[in-house]
Amino acid sequence: MKRLTIVAALLVAATPVAAQIPTTFTNLQVLPKDIPRSELIATMRNIAGSLGVRCAHCHVGPDDLQGMNFAIDDKRSKVAARSMLQMVRAINADYVSKLPAGDAAPQQVSCITCHRRSIKPPRLLPEMLLTTANASGVPAAIAQYKKLRAEALDSGLYDFREPTLAIVASTLRDQKRLAEAMEFLQLNAEIFPGSVNTQLMLGELAVQKGDPAQAAGYFKRALELDPNNAAAKKALESLKK
Repeated sequence: MKRLTIVAALLVAATPVAAQIPTTFTNLQVLPKDIPRSELIATMRNIAGSLGVRCAHCHVGPDDLQGMNFAIDDKRSKVAARSMLQMVRAINADYVSKLPAGDAAPQQVSCITCHRRSIKPPRLLPEMLLTTANASGVPAAIAQYKKLRAEALDSGLYDFREPTLAIVASTLRDQKRLAEAMEFLQLNAEIFPGSVNTQLMLGELAVQKGDPAQAAGYFKRALELDPNNAAAKKALESLKK
């Protein structure tokens, strides 16, 4: 629904609202001073869509642009936007463009690369979950994950793929918090029942916890998913010895 709202807003801005944008521009400090009007409008729409905002987020005036003063720098967000445009330009020019040539041209960085249609770039999901686990416990972190997954799975704000919970579990394992790490991996196994890697990680944790019978169960499950998995076979042989 949020995505549809953004698209609708952009469609509205594409017709009568565009008529309120001046034909000449002042106070252009990053964009070329002779930028064509159509190109400037397209650039502004791209920024607004990437952050999920309207023109009034950076410019002073109403959403319908009636009487909006585009030139003044009264809003901090506009000043920040200039710095962000310079940063994006530098990343593409100084780094992305110098990557070794491949079959396709390197993907250029843009506003949406970080913002994902959010005013502030979202935090990395593993970092958020670990913060919650440390402050309020694993059950709270798991509840947070499930809530975010239910609300924002298709938003692009967070990475809900299999490695996310594995990263959280690995961090907890390195901190010797084995039981907590296992809770996240068990959730991962529930969401991704076909994941061989999750079963292997669970087996390794069970070994570290001193429960070979539980470990064997996880390794056998990994072999059910991938009968030729060398890591699972080796782990079972080690348990037998």
